[in-house]
Amino acid sequence: MNISSSEMDLASLAARIEQLEAEQNLRRKNIVWLKNYFDALKQEFQDRPELQQIQCMEEAISQLTAQVAELQQHFNHSPTPSLINSLDNLNNNDVTGTTTEKANIDDDEIVKKFFERVEQQKETSVLTDTATIIENASLAETEQDNLINIAEEQVQNGIAFNEQDFKIERMMWLANRIYAAEESVQEIPINSEEFFRLYDARERDFTERNLRRINLNGKNFSSLNFSKANLAESNLSEVNLSSTKLSETNLDGANLQKIKLNSVNLEKATLKKANLSGAYIYDINLSGANLSGANLTGANLRKAKLNGSDLSNANLSNANLLEANLEGANLTGANLEQAIYNENTVFPKDFVPEKNAYLIAPGSSLTNANLAGADLKQVNLTGANLKWANINSANLENANLNEANLSGANLTRANLCNTKLIQTDMSGAKLSETKLIGANLTAANLNTANLMQADLQSTNLTAAELGGANLKNSKFDGSTNLSGANLSGVNLVGVSIYGNLSGANLSKANLCGTHLHALNLTAANLTGADLRGSNLSYAKLEKANLKDANLSGAILENAKLTGAIMPDGTTHD
Repeated sequence: MNISSSEMDLASLAARIEQLEAEQNLRRKNIVWLKNYFDALKQEFQDRPELQQIQCMEEAISQLTAQVAELQQHFNHSPTPSLINSLDNLNNNDVTGTTTEKANIDDDEIVKKFFERVEQQKETSVLTDTATIIENASLAETEQDNLINIAEEQVQNGIAFNEQDFKIERMMWLANRIYAAEESVQEIPINSEEFFRLYDARERDFTERNLRRINLNGKNFSSLNFSKANLAESNLSEVNLSSTKLSETNLDGANLQKIKLNSVNLEKATLKKANLSGAYIYDINLSGANLSGANLTGANLRKAKLNGSDLSNANLSNANLLEANLEGANLTGANLEQAIYNENTVFPKDFVPEKNAYLIAPGSSLTNANLAGADLKQVNLTGANLKWANINSANLENANLNEANLSGANLTRANLCNTKLIQTDMSGAKLSETKLIGANLTAANLNTANLMQADLQSTNLTAAELGGANLKNSKFDGSTNLSGANLSGVNLVGVSIYGNLSGANLSKANLCGTHLHALNLTAANLTGADLRGSNLSYAKLEKANLKDANLSGAILENAKLTGAIMPDGTTHD
């Protein structure tokens, strides 16, 4: 088997990436070792003998102070010439002048000066120690030139570090520089105004740029490169970023509500605590991404690649995980309440979805399920129980719901175009403003269903049960097939009906003002129907049953009534 040059290039590139990752890991280990080493040196510096000597001096001074206090007390009770001489000798650095002057200084003055001397020594030691601490703290954050200047000033002031101290502090400074180099150094953040200026100037590559907290709310962009960029805490709500590169991008804490990211690469991106609620991220690559603590409520993650990603403590309630790949993902503490998945969803080994997550599969029990707004295109729910389910505004285009139970379900404004609904029970269902274009509802049960303003163009309702259904302001066209359908008691006031209603049951239907021009009503049952003011011109009414129908004001011009039973029970010639 021959290996193409492109495959060899890919293999070489993969090997190079592995090598770079190994080098980076080694570098990180070295940095950790250096940090530990310099921390140890710093601790050794802080524990140097000089500090212990100062502490010993302070203890000695304290003891001496106590002894002097005791001597003073004794002196007050029984003063002697020898005690005076002792105190005089202790204080010889503070007492100047001739022997005659010393003799003139009283005992209280000698004691007072001695204590002043002790206090002065204590203050000096404290100030020295404080200066050392301040110098240590400042040196760890100062550049090399400032370090040298400080050292020179200390020499001039007589409090300079010795050579060993200076070397230790210099190593600490170098360590801080290494730590800083390890972090991603980025320029001053680009604000929104500057970003739009660059974008208008046809700038599209923002690789590794600092765009932290930028506001792109509601904008549309294409072909941008945000790889390794810093977009943390940015506002990208409702942004359309088609064909954008976002691999290894920092989106921590970003607002990505209702963002549209179709077929975008977010591999190894970090989205910790990001808000992705309601986001449309269909068929997206999030392999190895960090989504810990992220809000993915109601997000469309259909066909998303989430293998190896961190979804710990993420909120995936109501999320769409159909055909998603979560192999090796971390789902510890994740919330999957009312999330939808199917047999093609790949979960981590031994992971069992929550009981209140929804399995979208033939025969599934989804009674009262909340599937509002869900992307259910082309799903197979044959024979599923969706009684009283909330499917409001859901997309079920080209789905298979044959023989399913949708009685009482809320399908308002749902997309059921080209959906298979053969023999489906939709009795009492809410279908107002629902799109049923091209749907197959053959023999479906729609009794008492609400179909107000429903789009029934090209819909197949052959033999469907529509008794008591509300079809007010519904849309029909010439391809709508209602042949053999039961429309008894339906409300079709003011509706323009086209298509085929041959053999349909319209008994007691409300057809006031209905436009039935040229409609095929051959053999239709119109007994007791209210046809006041309806337009039946050119309608095909052969063999139709109009007994007891109300035709007051109806237009029957050129209507074909051969064999039709008229309201009075007579048969038309």
